[in-house]
Amino acid sequence: MDTSVLFDNYNLIAPKAARLRDSITSELEHLLAQKGVTLGVPIEARVKEWSSIEEKLTRKSVNLNSVKDLDDLVGIRLILLFRRDLAAVDILLRDALTILSAEDTSLRLAETQFGYQSQHYIVELPQTWLKIPSFVELGGIRIEIQVRTLAQHIWAAASHKLQYKHEASVPIQLRRSIHRASALLETIDIEFDRLLEERSKYIENQLSSEDPNKPINVEVLSAIAKELLPAQNLHDTEQFNDLLLDLTHFKVTTASKLRSMLIRHKSTILDSDKKESKRRNKTHYFSHVGLIRQSLREEFSSKAVNDYSDIKRHASERNKKIIPS
Repeated sequence: MDTSVLFDNYNLIAPKAARLRDSITSELEHLLAQKGVTLGVPIEARVKEWSSIEEKLTRKSVNLNSVKDLDDLVGIRLILLFRRDLAAVDILLRDALTILSAEDTSLRLAETQFGYQSQHYIVELPQTWLKIPSFVELGGIRIEIQVRTLAQHIWAAASHKLQYKHEASVPIQLRRSIHRASALLETIDIEFDRLLEERSKYIENQLSSEDPNKPINVEVLSAIAKELLPAQNLHDTEQFNDLLLDLTHFKVTTASKLRSMLIRHKSTILDSDKKESKRRNKTHYFSHVGLIRQSLREEFSSKAVNDYSDIKRHASERNKKIIPS
């Protein structure tokens, strides 16, 4: 297609591609949260700019009948905190979208090689989505979704900056150093997976052989909250570490004391959550941390809890002033 005609075609399709980018990003955020997948950074998404398309046409002598023929007109990047979630995201994408192609770039590498590692998917919206009126016009636009861990992303960004995407492009004198850097980043992913596995075993063992008089930590606090409080109130950003300071201040320092306090005030704090939710037109209002703080208010009075919160806030502000900007 003539470049000027293709440019007109781009201007016609680009607004729809932008709508698709926003819609699928929002849906992926929802699905990832639903599956408990933790992102290392917020989802990155873009519509390919005309200048990039034009450069590609010239450099690669690509012939397009429409910008819809591009595999990456819409690009989305999911950067995960943990390697273990790669498998969960693979299943999620295959269940939610129409996969046209999928590639694990690490399979290009031999055992002794370093290089770019990422999962690449070319996808389209499935027919079930296209039955929704707001999605009808978005069919046929392809999306490239890249999925990698944060450690893999650090390597990708650094190698792009250094232009060391492949071993052959690295000066021989520097290859030993670049191998070490690549190995360290891969080790980070492996060790985080190991940490998560050990953490799960620790929580399981702590709850199965729990000493009611042993001081609680963040993991035990989180587990007791999940056991006694509604799942719908659990937020992704629960600040259990901060809550632990509050509990320690009020001498709720063991699993036994925490359980007793929550059981004693459970009906009251859930009623409070129901009233606040109704007033704010939400399904629920308090997080698990919020519900436990409500139980502290019931146990020790709102004034005592609020006074302690003020003391913490003022101490935090003083510390910020001490640290030079």
